[in-house]
Amino acid sequence: MILLFAVTAAAVVARTAPPRSAFDVPRPAVPMRDVVRTAPSALSAHIATTAATWGRYSIGDGTDATIAVSVTSACRESCDAADPQAIASFIGTLVHSSEVNLLTVQLDTPRQIEYDCGYGAAACYFTSQNRIILSGDETYASDGANREFVLAHEYGHHVAQHRRAPAPFAPAIDWGTPRWSTYKNVCQGQRSRRLFPGNEGFHYFQDPGEAFAESFAYNRFPDAPQRWAWVDSLRPNATAFAAIRHDVLEPWAGRQSLTFSGRLNAGGRRMIGKTFRLPLDGRLRLRLQAPPGVFELILRNRLGRKLRDSTHVGRGHLLGFTACGQSSLRAIVERRGERGGRFTLSVYRP
Repeated sequence: MILLFAVTAAAVVARTAPPRSAFDVPRPAVPMRDVVRTAPSALSAHIATTAATWGRYSIGDGTDATIAVSVTSACRESCDAADPQAIASFIGTLVHSSEVNLLTVQLDTPRQIEYDCGYGAAACYFTSQNRIILSGDETYASDGANREFVLAHEYGHHVAQHRRAPAPFAPAIDWGTPRWSTYKNVCQGQRSRRLFPGNEGFHYFQDPGEAFAESFAYNRFPDAPQRWAWVDSLRPNATAFAAIRHDVLEPWAGRQSLTFSGRLNAGGRRMIGKTFRLPLDGRLRLRLQAPPGVFELILRNRLGRKLRDSTHVGRGHLLGFTACGQSSLRAIVERRGERGGRFTLSVYRP
């Protein structure tokens, strides 16, 4: 028997399902601080046209990266902290990659923010424009977060907007970035209807996209005084911060392929099994290439329970499965009759 296995190196974090109580929202929950929208309203778009100051400013990170900053005419006249370069320099202190060059920050008066973002919101983010709306005053949000913390939260949304999430999950801006969301069991929380990706209404504090942005802000300000308002299962820790930084600096590029091959001879052993790790939650595909009618492909979890099997006759047995909380699975190639032969199994994992 010949057995070959090629593995792409990846860090795998041990995962355990959190208790159901970990998905409870802390009470009393503070009012929602921000909102993510696809595009501005007509009135909001009009406010943007009143920008009296607009330009690109260096973020001061030692590269040539810049962001666009605009200041509305009303804010230019009345705001007490509408300094575009100060905003750009602060963005440079956040963990970032090439997405930073796509960012625009618009500084509004507090009244304009009500029109742009909604009553009670301290900021908002427009996905179609890569635009953050922020106060030009040194104000505090309803939960006590200062303006820099709020800006860091909004930049977390901007990062997620430019990261991929494995299929079949929601976009990363709603789901959270891949390594963070896998570590935080977002898939399990969504399946159990305890997390609500992209739901910024009644379930704002159970929205993993918002919790990711908040965790991104805590990554910059780990000693921020305001209390964590989201579900406890999404509360950040050192491992979550490491996952965020990994997602920012080395974005997930898509599924990885693993292959192993072998031979089951007639009259010999009936099966070969191989356990493989799953760095991320998401859809995986297994394809067995073998002589027709000779082998069966079986996928089991680490406790031995059968998840999928392939019983049809012919070449190219194909299995699909969505990993949700599993850190490893086991693929088994089983000889169906007396005949034997060689096979090759390809695993495409998130």
